[in-house]
Amino acid sequence: MAQLNVFPEQESGYRWVMAIVVAVIMTTSFMSLAAFGVAAPQIAKSMNIPVQTLTLYGVDSFSIGLFVAFFLGHGGIFDTKVKQGVFLAQILLIVPQLLIPVVHSLLLITVLRFAQGLVIMMLALFSIQLSGWFKSSERGISLGAALGAITLGGALGGLISGKLASLGWQKMYYITAAIMIVGALIYFIFAKDSKSLLEQMKSSKSQKHESAWKYPMTWIMGFVQIPLTWTLFSFGGFAPAYAFHLGYKADQVGNAMFVWGIVGFFAAVIGSWIGDLLCKNKSTHREIVNARLKLISVTNILMAIGSLMILYLAPQSSSLFFLSIIFMALLMMIPPNYWATPGNIFPVATMGAGAFAMGVISNSTSAIGPVVSSVMIPTFGWSGVFWIMAILSIIGVLINYWGMKTPLPIDIEH
Repeated sequence: MAQLNVFPEQESGYRWVMAIVVAVIMTTSFMSLAAFGVAAPQIAKSMNIPVQTLTLYGVDSFSIGLFVAFFLGHGGIFDTKVKQGVFLAQILLIVPQLLIPVVHSLLLITVLRFAQGLVIMMLALFSIQLSGWFKSSERGISLGAALGAITLGGALGGLISGKLASLGWQKMYYITAAIMIVGALIYFIFAKDSKSLLEQMKSSKSQKHESAWKYPMTWIMGFVQIPLTWTLFSFGGFAPAYAFHLGYKADQVGNAMFVWGIVGFFAAVIGSWIGDLLCKNKSTHREIVNARLKLISVTNILMAIGSLMILYLAPQSSSLFFLSIIFMALLMMIPPNYWATPGNIFPVATMGAGAFAMGVISNSTSAIGPVVSSVMIPTFGWSGVFWIMAILSIIGVLINYWGMKTPLPIDIEH
């Protein structure tokens, strides 16, 4: 059974600088993406199309981009070129932000929104990069703030975009693009690759290794996060519509989504800290992976309870609505623990390919979930949507148990 290695960079204080700059670029990226939701009515009016049509095309194309993003790292092409991968992701994010205000075509906006969805590839890239800077028992906290930025960025972005809306939606887009550029500059000025990890990757790639896709654990780990991605992207996209359906006012809905973002951020940070604590005295990759899967299982149960709270308690009163939102946001404890695992699952040579493979499988529901939910609402009502979330969460517990018993590629090839 493979034992844990410690790189010199993993003892360096600079590792915390790396964690901070990764959190910054993730926050600015997802903060600025909130501009589309705020500006959609004005954009649709300028194009003389229904806002529902623009939202449907814009949200669905973005969701499909979230899925396709992980194909860009297929074969491990960014293993030793993480910063180039981040640069590509930022170009695909920032250029559309600058172009959307000047195009007047639904087709072009759909394409540009798809391109922006590809930014999610940074999850796998930072999982690879930070694994060279942080030990297995610190890997969760290194990703906690960065992954919490997905909901935090949306919360702050909604507030900032709302404040900027009075300037006109075009100026709002340009200002949020400037925020993106600042975040990218901070990252590229301060980010460094772990030389020890790069050298080990280059050395190990000269040897023959099995494809990450041939290992059952790759597929199982992809399935592990499907309950989360289904729930996160479905609930995150439809929560405002559900709140309005319940009769809550616009300010209540806005406050609820802000709470959702803030609690999600702290849930990611706290969840990563708990995961690292569980891994602290573990000496093998198997023990570390199992510790994180156990925490993900507990969170899956909380996610199932949260889904049913949203369905049955949220309609009762605004206080129960906010309580349900807070409980639901605890699902963000999963991402940092999930993305902390590739370095403990795959050999160094296939870690990048394995991380992107996990992302391809798990993020398939980022496109499917919202589409299925939108079809189910008119047919089965909101109860069908939330019961699927609850059932998937419980199935996730069983998948996690399966993963705990499945051999790790890093142990098989050791």
